[in-house]
Amino acid sequence: MSRPDRVAASVTALLKHQSAYGSFVASPDSGQYQFCWLRDSSFIARALDAAGEQAAAARYHRWVAGALAPLRPAMADAATLADRPGASRRLPPARFALDGSTVRDDWPNFQIDGYGAWIWSLREHLRLGGDRGLLEEIRAIVDATWRYLDVMALHPCFDVWEEHGDQVHPSTLACVQAGLSAAADLLDEPRAAVRAAEVESYLLALAARYGRFPKSASDGRVDASTLWLCGPLGIVAPAEPAMAATVDAIKAELDLDGGIRRYPGDTFFGGGAWPVLTASLGLYWLAAGDGQAAEECLAWIEAKFDAEGRLGEQFGGEHVNPAMYREWVVRWGHPARDLLWSHAMYILLALAAGLSPDATQIPEGSTSDTAFPEGHGPAT
Repeated sequence: MSRPDRVAASVTALLKHQSAYGSFVASPDSGQYQFCWLRDSSFIARALDAAGEQAAAARYHRWVAGALAPLRPAMADAATLADRPGASRRLPPARFALDGSTVRDDWPNFQIDGYGAWIWSLREHLRLGGDRGLLEEIRAIVDATWRYLDVMALHPCFDVWEEHGDQVHPSTLACVQAGLSAAADLLDEPRAAVRAAEVESYLLALAARYGRFPKSASDGRVDASTLWLCGPLGIVAPAEPAMAATVDAIKAELDLDGGIRRYPGDTFFGGGAWPVLTASLGLYWLAAGDGQAAEECLAWIEAKFDAEGRLGEQFGGEHVNPAMYREWVVRWGHPARDLLWSHAMYILLALAAGLSPDATQIPEGSTSDTAFPEGHGPAT
């Protein structure tokens, strides 16, 4: 399959699995992933915008506004809630049911990165041709969200991998900084810009302490999610010495036959390599001007599509740590064979590498024109 056809198929997969509400199921084939994560789905919406699917992205942004509307009191009271016992269960969640309702279970669900990623994705949506009227429809929710980030920006929370809830993580900070900067632009809020600068200063201080961007403020190991600081969030330039040192460490410690693992010692399904992270490295190489290295990332990802066009969550963990791979298979079944976030990051990398969005011909019959169910339209 040619690259334009492959990208078109990935775009179609995203559209196909966007719910009637506007949310995106994390994985259509994994029983554990029948939810919508704000962070993952905000990257998905960004990919759809890049591919010219603004209508689908707009439905997602309206869905987020509707899902967050009931949480405005908790966002406004975050400073008080954060200091109480069991705060992570009282603060706004990162993961929702597809209809936008809040999920109550034992799975860690307090992450603030998705809230920042959403406002960033919304700004990119409007920048790439989205209806400016959308912002006026959902302005109140955007305003409540950036103010929540303002309060919680440097507060410990679970990282992108839903681990280490007592720490502060650079990839979370990057999403928060991107969201605050976007809010400053969208709402003309000077305070949001000031807070974004404070978060950026904190990130650079962490880099100075460790010589590169660490896994967390108290864990100097490398974590591939720090690649987002460069691409696609654009917080740090590729030539920044700390960013270059981070990439050197990622390549030295996390490369698995050309794909990128999460962090040293990862045992989730054996600790395989993720298309999401490999695409993130490819975006770094493009920003750094190394098209050949970016092409190698693309080729690795394209080799992981199966015959049905699915692109899984991770690959190779059964060889890295066979015992832990088997343990997770017993617990959850096989790793997700189709992860929408994997498709999204592949789309972003392929388009950034020079494939024109016009080359992606979306077949008729996609879900691009799905209407909201009654009662699940835009929030005000």
